[in-house]
Amino acid sequence: MVTTTGTWAALVAAEPDFAARVQRVFDLRRHKTLATLRRDGSPRISGIELAFVDGNVVMGMMPGSVKAADLRGDPGMVVHVATDDPPTEDASAWGAMPRSAAAPSRSLANPVSRPSGS
Repeated sequence: MVTTTGTWAALVAAEPDFAARVQRVFDLRRHKTLATLRRDGSPRISGIELAFVDGNVVMGMMPGSVKAADLRGDPGMVVHVATDDPPTEDASAWGAMPRSAAAPSRSLANPVSRPSGS
């Protein structure tokens, strides 16, 4: 597994073969699935478009969308792309959105407790 909080260009420089496999698989389909964590720590799955542009991975979302709010609260995410046939190599990618200075800190190790009855 490769984990990075840098740019796509940095990953390409560090692991060019892995990055090429990931980009090849991700370029097969326009629509991807984004997994984020809600404020209460439960998972959210959303559709997303993703492109590789100028050494960065760019995802399209509205600033007021729930997926954008999820990422402002907890930058951890997983992106999945479906293929017609499973690839012969693993092409999982994990990452984190850059955290702004104003964003609250939260991790899976210290999840926000759920309200009673949920």
